[in-house]
Parts: sequence; C-alpha cells; structure tokens
Amino acid sequence: MSTAAMTYVIAEAGSCGDAQLPKMLSLIDDAKAVKADAVKFQWTSDARAMALRRGRAKRDGYESVYRHYLQWPYEWHDELASHCDSVGIDYLCTVYLADDIKAVSEYVSAFKVASFEAQDFDFIQAHARECCSRPLFISTGMCSKREINRLWREAVLPHGLENCVKLLHCVSAYPAPFNELNLRVLRPRRYGLWKFAGFSDHSLPALTHTGALAVIAGAEIIEAHLRNDDTSPDNPDHDHAMTTDQFLAYVAQIRMVEKALGTGKKERQTCEAAMTQYRVAP
Repeated sequence: MSTAAMTYVIAEAGSCGDAQLPKMLSLIDDAKAVKADAVKFQWTSDARAMALRRGRAKRDGYESVYRHYLQWPYEWHDELASHCDSVGIDYLCTVYLADDIKAVSEYVSAFKVASFEAQDFDFIQAHARECCSRPLFISTGMCSKREINRLWREAVLPHGLENCVKLLHCVSAYPAPFNELNLRVLRPRRYGLWKFAGFSDHSLPALTHTGALAVIAGAEIIEAHLRNDDTSPDNPDHDHAMTTDQFLAYVAQIRMVEKALGTGKKERQTCEAAMTQYRVAP
C-alpha cells in the first residue's frame, strides 16, 4: 500500500468489468488515468455459497448475478495484480468467503470487508491470519455505533488488528441520497477506542464533490465506484459508478481541498509576511 501523506483514493471497479478480463485490465488503466492510488475488484470462488451467506440464494436471482459478475477464474488475479504493478497502482480485491481470503492474500496490498460482512466476526478473524500488518478496510454501512463498538471489542482487539483495521463510514444505498451521507461522523474524534479513517462513497456519480466534502470532514481514505464506457448498463454497479471524466474531477477536487486544508497547524503563512509591518504591537 502506498504511504503518501495525501488522501488514499480507491477506485472501486467492483463488478464493472462484467467479469471479462480485457475490461478489467482496461479498468486498471482507467483507475491509473484518473489518478487513484488503488483499484479494487470483487471476487468469489463460489457464487452459490456467497448468495447463501447473504440469504439471497433463492430471492431476486442474486446467485446468478454473483456468478455472472463476481465469479471469475482465480488465475486472473495474477494477471490483474501484475498489470497493477506495471502501471504503478495498488491492487485490492474484496472477497466474501473465508477460504477466499487466503487465495487473494499473495496478490493484494490491503484487504477489504464489505458492509454486509462487517458484523461477521468469524470472517474478520479469518483476515487476521493473513493481514501481516497490511491494512484491513472495513465498511460500516448499516452499522450503528453500538454495533461498531462490539465489532471492535470482539473482532478487532482480541486478534491484534487495532493497528491494521481502518474503518470506513458508508451508507449502503445505491445510490446513497445526498442528504443521508451523514459526513459529520467523520469529524476527527474517537468513538471510544476507534475512529473513522475514511469514507466509502455510494452517492450519485454526478456529485463529484462528495469525496472532497468527506476529506474536509476528516477522511483520510476515500473509496468510490468507477466504470468505463464499455460497462454494461445492466451491470449492478453501473448506476452508482462514475465515468472516467467524473472520477478525474472527483480526485481533482479532493486534491484541491487538501491544499486548502494545509498543515492544520496555526502559524503565520508566507503570504502574510508583507502585512506584518502594519500590525499593532501589544
């Protein structure tokens, strides 16, 4: 994982590659072009097992959706990770089954637990065996403060993950309404033993300023969905994923806000030097 002081921006490719390797490789190039620090895919080795865990195997046809978009050949990880390395961007991949954590471990720069698994403490514990000081991002959509407290007490602290886990504020709606983003929770403060490190953004793609707003509120990690022009309109991520032009503007606004935020230390700025001669002395 990169160690730049700036906000760490993750381009969530999700299912937007339509489980087609050329499109997924193209999304890596797009993520680099829009100046993201990492690109993240989603993968399962067993769509039915994933659907059963989420209680959706026999409802809404989600088993076939997961199989169509997220169950792709394991061997692709090597090619995807190698391509990320060649263009200079971190490779991440969310998985949903405990056995798949080890499968992706040799390829990823960091791990990611989705909001739907954030209360599965056994699943989070399974990550502890593979993290080896790498970050573990956990999205907290649908979670209350009480549930996150329990997550921290029962799944993070007992397994020594407190220095690895980075909690991401998230609103699990697709897209998430602007007036329900609740970015105030990102303000720099601790909720007992933990604090939010960043924001997983599901707002409307046209709202290219939401990442910048989250950074103003205190986020150090931003994740948002990216699609390319070849992503099928039927893709489940299509409507809440940004185009490359939108994502480029999204990152530019984050970087602009970083400049305005400065160091956070109250001190005389260089531009003020000429005015000091007019100060009234005490």
